[in-house]
Amino acid sequence: MNLVWFKKDLRITDHRPLYEASLSSCIGLYVIENEWLTDSHTGHFHQVFLRECLSDLADALAAFNIPLLIIRGDMLEVLADVIKRYKISAVYSHMETGLWWTYQRDIAVGQLLNSQQIPWYEYPQFGVVRKLKTRDSWNGKRMSIVARPIIPLPQQQEQQEEQEPQNRSAKECASQIPNQDLMVLPERQDELIQSGGRRMAEQALATFLKTRGQFYYKELSSPLTAKTSCSRLSPYLSFGCLSMTEIHHALRQHEHINQHWRRSLKAFEDRLWWHCHFIQKLEDEPEIEFENVNPGFNGMRESNFDQTKFTAWCEGRTGYPIIDACMRSLKATGWINFRMRALLVSFGAYQLWLHWRPMAEYLAPYFLDFEPGIHFSQFQMQSGVTGINTIRIYSPLKQSMDQDPNGEFIRHWVPELAALDDSTIHEPHNAPAMLLQMSGIELGQDYPYPIVDPKASYQEAKERIYSWRERPEVKQFARGIITKHASRKNAHFPMQHRKPFGNLEQA
Repeated sequence: MNLVWFKKDLRITDHRPLYEASLSSCIGLYVIENEWLTDSHTGHFHQVFLRECLSDLADALAAFNIPLLIIRGDMLEVLADVIKRYKISAVYSHMETGLWWTYQRDIAVGQLLNSQQIPWYEYPQFGVVRKLKTRDSWNGKRMSIVARPIIPLPQQQEQQEEQEPQNRSAKECASQIPNQDLMVLPERQDELIQSGGRRMAEQALATFLKTRGQFYYKELSSPLTAKTSCSRLSPYLSFGCLSMTEIHHALRQHEHINQHWRRSLKAFEDRLWWHCHFIQKLEDEPEIEFENVNPGFNGMRESNFDQTKFTAWCEGRTGYPIIDACMRSLKATGWINFRMRALLVSFGAYQLWLHWRPMAEYLAPYFLDFEPGIHFSQFQMQSGVTGINTIRIYSPLKQSMDQDPNGEFIRHWVPELAALDDSTIHEPHNAPAMLLQMSGIELGQDYPYPIVDPKASYQEAKERIYSWRERPEVKQFARGIITKHASRKNAHFPMQHRKPFGNLEQA
């Protein structure tokens, strides 16, 4: 019997491991791993979402008479038991580029299967290339993975009449282990997060391409419009309810139907390329989870970590309304748009001068779409420790007035400031004392004063980061980073300005 090991690919459509395994008798397996449940990056939102994804997956597989075992435990122990109990002859799965512990787990799984002479067939996930020799070839390889034909649905499994253990059908065998372990995962209560599962993923893709995405390129930056104008597909990609190939083909179909959407569809496709680009970085260098990608920046922030500032940032009590609104919104809904994520991290990294890793660790459980390759690479990039990317020190006031001009987003998530008018809600500390009194707001009591001076912290951060960036060791490491990780120009990756470090040919 073949075994399909489901990981971050919780669907039956465009699923090559499932299709290949189904050409013979097969069963599916999802392990709710103890290490995942206790991992610091796993949050309550993820568990709720996973339960809904697994429920949809089990129903979809049942239509093809393919049972899904859902078992909580240690991966190696569960796998060894399943192999013995069901006489597994081969294992099929997608490759995973994830946290360090999943990397180590996959090595151990390979060793277990090799010891029992059971073949393990792995297939690419997203546009990520394992053992990539050079970034020069990645664009083409990524395209060949993503633009391939859609994989057919699995073959219908037939019931067998024989009663000998080795001849029993997959469904009969699987009935020995009821999927009660699904109950380990919490049910949805009052969560404001998106609903999980394949059906909701298909709905999100359809509504984005038919109606919501028309003005995507203009409305993706504001937290007011991004909630509906952004695709909201990221958690479904992270959990594998949709494949990148499905989205690619759906885009190709809508290009002809919605030609007046061209700019928005192009902007969206650009971000799909960036999605794979960042995960490829972690595939090529797993240490990105823990270490500065450019070692020349080691020590720049680590020894200056201010716990008081970090706590205020975590709690959404910095005295900067747009920053606090972003943090509170994320912690309540599991999502904020990319511009606000960048603002939140940039503020912590520069105005508060916080090291990226504690921030990344804190926010991981709240991002419903947590994807390690994107998460850690983006935190490092927004913190300026790659040495090859443009330094982005956002002005909270400018972003607040540009993206939330009437204070609507702030009023919703920082209700203690709701009585302020549009001209003062962005900077309550500069509001006239009489207005604050009339609004019933006492700064320092109802809402904090700014934790840092905006102009002074900006200037100090600018001087610090550019001073470090000019260090010879930073520039030396940067040349190697360009060769190993930098994007290569194509329609979705315009050539970036990297003059201080030489161009790719010189590198």
